[in-house]
Amino acid sequence: LFTYGPYAFICTRHYHPATDQRMMWGSLLVGVSYMAALLFLARGRSRSIMLMLLLFLATFGSPELLLLSYAFLLAVCVLKRTGPEDPANASALRWWQVVAVTLMLSALGCLPLVKGSLLLPYAGAVAIPSAFLFYRSRVRLGLLFLGIPIAATAALWGIAGQSYANLPAFLRGTTLLASGYTEAMSTPWTILPRLMGEGLVIVSLSVSAMIVLSIIRSTELKVASKWMLVPLFAVFLLVAFKHGIVKVECLSDIFSSLTVFILIIAFLYLDRYLIWSLSVVMLLTAATAVRRDRELNNEVHERFGAGVTWSGESRADILKFCMERAVGAYSRTTYKSTWNTYRGAWEGLRLRLAKGNGLEDRFRRGMEEIRIAYPLPDFQGSGDVYTYETSVLLASNNEWNPRPVFQSYTAYTPVLARLNEQHLRGPDAPDWVLIDLQTIEGRLPSLDDGASWPALFDNYSFVSYDGHYVLMRRGPVIQAQSNYSQIHTEACRTGQTFSLPQADGLLFAEVDLKPTLLGRLLLAFFNPPQLHIVIGLASGKTEHYRVTSNMMETGFLLSPFISNTKDFAVLVDGRKNPEEEEKVKTISIAPAYGGSLFWSGTYALTLKRYAGR
Repeated sequence: LFTYGPYAFICTRHYHPATDQRMMWGSLLVGVSYMAALLFLARGRSRSIMLMLLLFLATFGSPELLLLSYAFLLAVCVLKRTGPEDPANASALRWWQVVAVTLMLSALGCLPLVKGSLLLPYAGAVAIPSAFLFYRSRVRLGLLFLGIPIAATAALWGIAGQSYANLPAFLRGTTLLASGYTEAMSTPWTILPRLMGEGLVIVSLSVSAMIVLSIIRSTELKVASKWMLVPLFAVFLLVAFKHGIVKVECLSDIFSSLTVFILIIAFLYLDRYLIWSLSVVMLLTAATAVRRDRELNNEVHERFGAGVTWSGESRADILKFCMERAVGAYSRTTYKSTWNTYRGAWEGLRLRLAKGNGLEDRFRRGMEEIRIAYPLPDFQGSGDVYTYETSVLLASNNEWNPRPVFQSYTAYTPVLARLNEQHLRGPDAPDWVLIDLQTIEGRLPSLDDGASWPALFDNYSFVSYDGHYVLMRRGPVIQAQSNYSQIHTEACRTGQTFSLPQADGLLFAEVDLKPTLLGRLLLAFFNPPQLHIVIGLASGKTEHYRVTSNMMETGFLLSPFISNTKDFAVLVDGRKNPEEEEKVKTISIAPAYGGSLFWSGTYALTLKRYAGR
């Protein structure tokens, strides 16, 4: 399970010999369809709107925004087609128009197979216009709009070599990943002061309300058209807003999405509300775009430390550092980014046409460089890599046998975590596993795939540690479940320090901490306060990490404290016990802000001793 689908390369633009032709044809389908829809919508309107939209997309448009805007663009074309009551719009579609509509709707059907986050806008762009067309008695066009995208999704799934029996599982997996995304992947206000960041959020909501007011007050739209456009805008706004607010470094995406939505609506009508809204969001897009600059982010990490951007601590010194470098970052995120995009497209076309196998040769050289940098032995059987860096195994000649959620940091709900655990306990478990204990955004290292650690201890034995990866081999007997002895259960208060009972061996913890009703609303529509754990060690040191409620629910190794791959190697080697100083003596779990307003003031803590060791 992953957020990308079998046509992800349309969005990522990553090359692989096995998918290159599908990438080219799929990208061509989307590109031609986008331009055809845009030309249809621009007919009879000022060409300056189309020019402004194209220039904006070229400068600030990410691949995700292009795909998101295409679904919105196509839905608005329905309003254009059924708007003015004139003979041209009332007439039946000609054969070439049917072909054009079929191609454009087929491109829409590709969207959920590119990225799971596009499933909701895909559904909205199909269902809402179809219902509108049926209401307007345009039954034939409504059936086309409803049936072709769904049929195209199924056809493209089969063309990608996927089994149709797996399509429901793919859609279910996408839903499962979306269900826990907000809490697990959210990032806090760090570089921007919280007041400034939340002020920008309020501005985005105010602009959105102004757009809705503009639609309602418009004299150029029929009542039925307004009833279609408002919910359609709401669906797409929700997707753009969640993407920009969950990861605050993507805040600029909210304003860039609003800019594109306004420009598309402007093909239908334009009033002062839209003009003022457009001016505000374009200005804020330009002002916040520097936050996405990778070079600036790397400079921040080098200067202030790699974990500084997820700490949740407001840092005025980092803001000042970024402001001093904003001009250079702005050039990289605007015209230089645009130039690199078209230069990359030209280079790819040149290599394909002039050198034939040029891209494939470059790909194979890259794989060879990985094999040389980290050579792997030939496994007798299949293998998998924990926690998420799979390139060394993919570049080798070994068989990859991935777990269901093949990047551990995305196994962030109990269902997903247990899927991975059961994979290690089933007949299809990999024969070998490589483990490099990495995590993201300051999470507690033992939390990622924490439910799978007992399965690794039960069914795999230590082979070697080379300073980078721990290599483990599956045993002849698979243990279906781990043995524990429960030693303590208690209701603890958030923010208070809890002293662990004296216990030898490996101590696993299960934490049941629920959001309040207000917290659930934040999880649904906003960015909730992150949870943090403070761990007190026997050595007197304290460790601070981020935790998520869903991942703590399925259990994780609490003591001894394991912070890196070397510690994990010592743990699974068996010849040497972890240092006494690494035993955990106290813990404290609390939200970053809000106290018991967004998270329950108490949580249930269960401590279990792993009996298999």
